[in-house]
Amino acid sequence: MATRDLTTVLDATWFAADLTTEATGRLAALGSLADFAEGTIVVREGEVCESLGVVVSGRIALRLRLPGGQDRTILTVHPGDVFGWSAVLPQPIATSTGVAVMPTTAVLFDGNRLKLALAADCDLAAAIYGRLLVSVARRLTATRVQLLDLYRPGNEPW
Repeated sequence: MATRDLTTVLDATWFAADLTTEATGRLAALGSLADFAEGTIVVREGEVCESLGVVVSGRIALRLRLPGGQDRTILTVHPGDVFGWSAVLPQPIATSTGVAVMPTTAVLFDGNRLKLALAADCDLAAAIYGRLLVSVARRLTATRVQLLDLYRPGNEPW
């Protein structure tokens, strides 16, 4: 997909909506569009996270491995949300498994290329890291709300 078309796709997400035109263009030049069938594992907990993704359409369930071999969905990410943010960390190990729960399209950014671009472009780094922090904060808030619901009085999980 052409950079200009990918810029339009990114502009439609909350993640990139208020980036400058220049920043969105530089980010789009690093990305590619990917389609995932329902059930596709897009990132696996405990393994190297190679790409950061922004959901364009569909949904991805983030699951944690539980003792006994089963996984538990802790959050579902929707259009505009980020998955695979571990790809930009110095040690890019995924903290959860991401599974497409329906046909899903995402913009993917190769973690190594993105890290190099962010290291070379301070303006882009400031914009992207700020949005990643917002994404992590949104995820923590959503998880907190789920935990509050799980442990509310009268709803003992055991």
